[in-house]
Amino acid sequence: MKKFLALLLAFVMVFALAACGEKAPSEKAPAEEAPAEETPAEETPAEAGDDDDFHMDIKFSNVFQPTEWNYKASEKLAEMITERTEGHVTVTYYGQNTLDCYADSVTRAVNGENWMGLEEPSLFADYEGDSAMVLAPMLYSSNEEYNYVMESQFVTDLIDRLAESGIHVLDTHYSFGFRSVVTNLDVTKPEDLNGHVLRATSSALFTKTLEALGATANPMTFTECLQAISSGVVEGFEGSVSTIAGAGKPYELVKNVASTNHLIATRWLFISEDCWQQIPEKYQTIIEEAALECGMWEQQSCEEDEATQIAMLKENGVKWNDVDLDAFQEACAPVVDWIIDEYGSSREAYDTLTGLVAEFRASKG
Repeated sequence: MKKFLALLLAFVMVFALAACGEKAPSEKAPAEEAPAEETPAEETPAEAGDDDDFHMDIKFSNVFQPTEWNYKASEKLAEMITERTEGHVTVTYYGQNTLDCYADSVTRAVNGENWMGLEEPSLFADYEGDSAMVLAPMLYSSNEEYNYVMESQFVTDLIDRLAESGIHVLDTHYSFGFRSVVTNLDVTKPEDLNGHVLRATSSALFTKTLEALGATANPMTFTECLQAISSGVVEGFEGSVSTIAGAGKPYELVKNVASTNHLIATRWLFISEDCWQQIPEKYQTIIEEAALECGMWEQQSCEEDEATQIAMLKENGVKWNDVDLDAFQEACAPVVDWIIDEYGSSREAYDTLTGLVAEFRASKG
């Protein structure tokens, strides 16, 4: 009997120990669970999926003609982006004012369309007033001075503010010389333009500058300008050497160039900021590199070609004359005040820009 009880007691103890090795359901360690699914934040295409699945078509518009460097650089850029992204970003170029240009082009970018443009920076001034100040008349005398300013913190900050308004600036180097007064008149001082009507672009800054130079401005497209000269509606225009030598052969209608060099002939390449943010980073890098490469290619090519163009123009009877630059500089001074009043820029911005130019000149001795 005692042996039986001892065996029974041993059995009970073994059972109890086995039971203690297990935890009650409420005490069990939780099994390893898959992380709870979070509600995904709204993703842009740049964040979502594989970059190899990404594709975007972009329309690229400006006003330029096939003979002009801006057209050549734009065409080159569209092809380069399409090829280097292997068609993931396809850029189709529309020159010759086929689609919206000037302020309408800027508006399409601000509205968030898949849109690229090449326009002069004062057309962004309704969004950031300093965009007009970087193009103040008589500010630069060489591409090197202009490039130095474009690489400054002032311009970097301006570009950041433009992005907040929906305009993503890709490059600032699409320059093609300096703009001078082109007529059949002998112009050496502002008074020589009094009472004479010249074609102006749709830029309010260009119109204001032309009026400061002494002329009456009549805004119109350049294609209309040639007909207007032939019919006597205007007596000339302000433009660069490449413009005089370009489409429609303006040099057959106007033969005198007064070397005012009052504005640098430049364009800023831009894209819709909304569009830009959808593009994966690796394609953004390709686009940025292509944009800079084509901008510098245009600037350098135009600079190298200018002597050849001038020789051709002289053979066709075009003459250049020096002007009283101090008189034209003084005449253009009110344009700076107009930029401040019209667009909310500042005297400090102008002083910063002139200081940068002076800094560059000093560095060159």
